[in-house]
Amino acid sequence: MDTVVVIILLIAGFLFGTISSIVGIGGGVFFVSTLVLLFFIPINVAVDTSVFIILISSGAGFLIYFKEERLHIKQVAIFSSFSILGSFVSTVLFTFVDLDENILKMIFATTLLIAGTNMAYKALKSRRINLSQEEFENNFMLHNHDYQTNLRKSIPLFFLAGFTANLLGIGGGIINTPSLHIILLYPIHNATAISTGIIFFTAIYNTIAKSIIGQINYLFGILIGVGAISGSIFGAKISGKIPRSYLQFLVAAVLMGLAIRMYF
Repeated sequence: MDTVVVIILLIAGFLFGTISSIVGIGGGVFFVSTLVLLFFIPINVAVDTSVFIILISSGAGFLIYFKEERLHIKQVAIFSSFSILGSFVSTVLFTFVDLDENILKMIFATTLLIAGTNMAYKALKSRRINLSQEEFENNFMLHNHDYQTNLRKSIPLFFLAGFTANLLGIGGGIINTPSLHIILLYPIHNATAISTGIIFFTAIYNTIAKSIIGQINYLFGILIGVGAISGSIFGAKISGKIPRSYLQFLVAAVLMGLAIRMYF
């Protein structure tokens, strides 16, 4: 492999790993887009390779957040079980149903567009945070948080996150983070940390499944994954120190731009 390609893959991994860790998404929307648009890898191979990259990058982020006590392992395990169930259903379904590559590309582009719009909405909302919300976050106790009251409402969303993670090679954070923040009422910094944990455990299952019945490009995956590990660690450390809304606006613009490019 050309040295320039290796450097590009490492830099891309670091950049996307940093952004993904801060925003609380798995990074697959970036990994798949890069492999398809920049390296012309078939989207089904890009999807399977992205799952492998997400396992590497989210694992690093999960360990950092766990050490910082920004997530609770029991809560992560409960939410992850529904996400893994969604991935399992996707595995079974699409083992017998062969999706055309162009259809898969259109589904992925539409997901990018929805994710970008949702990210822009969240950025606008976060800029309007009121004092009562700030007071709640300052007094928030992770271990005593009552997530069970609204858990039933979020189960279908965690299931959907796992289903799309397996189908499209994304982490599922574009669904997990809003579910945790809006429905289960976790502060945004805890929501992104818990989302990273869900993504990691779901990625363990998805990587095993894809390694058996998929087409993972391990060389590309390892190179991007190495960069993504550094990016995830860096992002996890600085995530509480930068204005989230600015980054969310940037990510939204990139996602919508990638969606338009993939459509055409």
